[in-house]
Amino acid sequence: MSSFQELPRWPQLTDDDIEAAVAALRSNRLVGQGNSTVQEFEAALAAGQRVQHAVAVSTGTAAVHLALHVLDVGPGDEVIVPAHTFIGSASPVVYLGARPVFADVTPDTHCLDPDSVKSLITDRTKAIVAVHINGVAADMAALTAVAAEAGVPVVEDAAQALGTEIGGRPIGGFGDLACVSLFEQKVITSGGEGGAVLTDNPDHAERLRRLRSHGEGPIEGRPGMIWAHEVGYNYRLTSVQAAIGLAQHKRLGEMVEARRRNAARLSERLAGVEGLELPVEPEGTTHAFWKYAVRVAPGGGRRTAGEIAADLRSRGVPVLLRYPFPLHKQPAFAGHEGTSLPVAERLSQELLALPSHPGLTEGHLDHVADEVRRAVAVTA
Repeated sequence: MSSFQELPRWPQLTDDDIEAAVAALRSNRLVGQGNSTVQEFEAALAAGQRVQHAVAVSTGTAAVHLALHVLDVGPGDEVIVPAHTFIGSASPVVYLGARPVFADVTPDTHCLDPDSVKSLITDRTKAIVAVHINGVAADMAALTAVAAEAGVPVVEDAAQALGTEIGGRPIGGFGDLACVSLFEQKVITSGGEGGAVLTDNPDHAERLRRLRSHGEGPIEGRPGMIWAHEVGYNYRLTSVQAAIGLAQHKRLGEMVEARRRNAARLSERLAGVEGLELPVEPEGTTHAFWKYAVRVAPGGGRRTAGEIAADLRSRGVPVLLRYPFPLHKQPAFAGHEGTSLPVAERLSQELLALPSHPGLTEGHLDHVADEVRRAVAVTA
């Protein structure tokens, strides 16, 4: 009989993170354009993702909002978004008065399906949001080819994918812009909330910096004076958040390595479990394993993924269905009820995210794997 075991939570802030925050507080320079701590964090993030510019903002959702804004998405436009993702990938489309068009995902990576995207492009399509879900790389070669043929820009939603690579190159530079989240549970955090937009386009970067701070910027020929070039937002990141993000970013490599090591341990312990499909890592890519998502194949007298998740939670293993309600089925996006996206709909009832973060030891992971084996083996 397995025993109840409380697992460590994520994130786990270190003394370095806390000392960085304290130093930023003591600096008395907490927010504002030109903040040196924010600039230092932006430089580190841009260098790490091999892009020219990183513009730090208040949340990952704000990053998506600003990325679409600089692409001039507005009323009457359509933006293609995967149905199997977090709402923050799609809600900014509505903020701008445009219409999200939901596409299906691939059955193996659960990322945006290029064929589905191609079938949905119209003369109203203004952008495509490609989400690197769970830390696995979307097929950017195919997606950017589809986008280029249609003359449509691509926004990479890399909220779950710091540490993910394609061909040895970090994600973030494959689309026109990319969005990062620094929410507390992500690969790294800036102290609870935070985000950034990445780009190689200097004009996009300049406009992003204005938009995150009420649209304000310098007046040409009048040093020290600013005005609002356009209506913007209050999406600034504070120096305290940037200091924590910078401290965490220095450990990004080791945290991703720990996630990959933990994922390998789970895959080793769960190999051969009937009815359980383990995560894939497409050839030539590096999976950051922000989430370790397994698929419970239906049939064969097995319990459903929902029943297995409830059993595991009752035994102390914090497991939930992974995106149990596809975006096109949720009330926030009324009007999409007739849309049929069979893969996203099927995955919504079959995917479980297992604990795998760097705060877990081999003992914890073995406990999780043992409990999953036991729960899957119980018949309906």
